[in-house]
Amino acid sequence: MSQSLSQATPQTMQAVQYSRYGPPEVLELRRVAVPAPKPGEVLVRVYASGLNPKDAVIRSGLFKRFSGRAFPKGTGFDFAGEVAVLGEGVADLELGQKVWGFLDGFAGGAAAEYVAVSQDWLSPMPEGISYAEAAALPLVGLTALQALRDKAKLQAGERLLIKGASGGVGSAAIGLAKAMGAHVTAMASTGSLERCRVLGADRIVDYTRTDLLSLEGRFDVFLDLYGGSPFHTYRRLLERRGRFVTAAPDPSIFLARLITRLLPGPKADFVFVKPKRDDLVTLTAYVEAGVLAMPIEATYTLETVREAHRAVAEGHARGKRVLLVQQTADAGAARQQHAAQVA
Repeated sequence: MSQSLSQATPQTMQAVQYSRYGPPEVLELRRVAVPAPKPGEVLVRVYASGLNPKDAVIRSGLFKRFSGRAFPKGTGFDFAGEVAVLGEGVADLELGQKVWGFLDGFAGGAAAEYVAVSQDWLSPMPEGISYAEAAALPLVGLTALQALRDKAKLQAGERLLIKGASGGVGSAAIGLAKAMGAHVTAMASTGSLERCRVLGADRIVDYTRTDLLSLEGRFDVFLDLYGGSPFHTYRRLLERRGRFVTAAPDPSIFLARLITRLLPGPKADFVFVKPKRDDLVTLTAYVEAGVLAMPIEATYTLETVREAHRAVAEGHARGKRVLLVQQTADAGAARQQHAAQVA
């Protein structure tokens, strides 16, 4: 049987949904039924939900081949909150425990007051950070971790080049790579160079003034987070045993991955992030050790979700954008902090 908090979980909640693909204006704040967790799931009371480019892309219909045509759909993947109900078979979490994680696949739903989540897609939240800070990290942090550790197999002392270093994944990648002992060259736009330096990059390159192919030296790993960098063109930047990994794959990478497995020279691969509890635990250790943090560019409410989606689609943020879903002392502090930053 499921277990719930003594304070009765409501039957309905506010959630952001849409009934057709399109611009941010298709998003609506609706009152819907609170989902009941299935066996192996946890009902999370959501206090904050991070926004990612994935949210805007799916909402636009660009990935409708994968997200399908069944409506209404929810939006949002990253979440931070507390355990409200334990589904049958969940024994290693406690009611009221702070948790974080993100939803797998293309069916969002974290931009809501409650979300039912597989126990494998969340873990206890890091100590010492707010719900807003926690909600900004899971998807981008695990993308960076799985790209560097699992795909690139980055080693201490290796030279890493990050294209798109100022975004959410890039920011996490800088911190993780430095913790792994790598030398990091970060490519970003003029306005984001100082941020990359603060995050710990050893070398900063302004891509608006420097041709990527003109960089001196060779790299052990090229992490492409921006796209538009075909392997056959940029392999010359890599050492003979170098590795090219992209989080923004185009069709050519699939053939390149196959061919480079058969031939000597640099290898090509791509990363599709998956929510894994063990990886979230690993990410927690980095956060609590002080080597990984995600700046917050702006915070929004469920009522201003359209504005948030417009901002995410525009890109070029110097931090993550986060929805503050329900008011807590934690969320109130985050609002005050953001107000001070923009004042």
